[in-house]
Amino acid sequence: MAQKQRINSKRKGSAAELELSKILTKRFGRSFARVGVSSGARPKQVSLDGNATEIFTGDLIVPDGFRFSIECKAVNKNIDFLDQSTLLDKFLEQATKDALSIGKLPMVCWKRNRKGWLAIVPVPAFSRSELPLYCGCYNRWFVCKLEILLEVDDSFWFEEDVAQ
Repeated sequence: MAQKQRINSKRKGSAAELELSKILTKRFGRSFARVGVSSGARPKQVSLDGNATEIFTGDLIVPDGFRFSIECKAVNKNIDFLDQSTLLDKFLEQATKDALSIGKLPMVCWKRNRKGWLAIVPVPAFSRSELPLYCGCYNRWFVCKLEILLEVDDSFWFEEDVAQ
């Protein structure tokens, strides 16, 4: 019997972060990049000042004025959004804590094997007019395919003074 190959979760996570940064860069025409080593854990490990804390919080470096701190996950587990999920709650708690520390909104982007990306954002991020179709809810979070959320106007994504 052939032995199942072990998945390198660090490599899988890095690849997902790189893929997500390319998707966002293409969509917005502005640079998004992987944070790299230690990713969102960097500000917790060393004392950073000024803009450095904002840059190294979350999994992606985002352009100026981008309203969200992004937590990227590449976990191949099925989540029942109609029931409580300890794993999803952990992701959302981490994203919320990181985003609040730098005055941004949290966003979790979840890469699912052979199923594409999900985007999970807090309910207060939307006004009723911005809410995309085909969006579900999990507690106080909206859940939808990332490709659908990316169709929302740039004014949703960027602070007014830097929106194109």
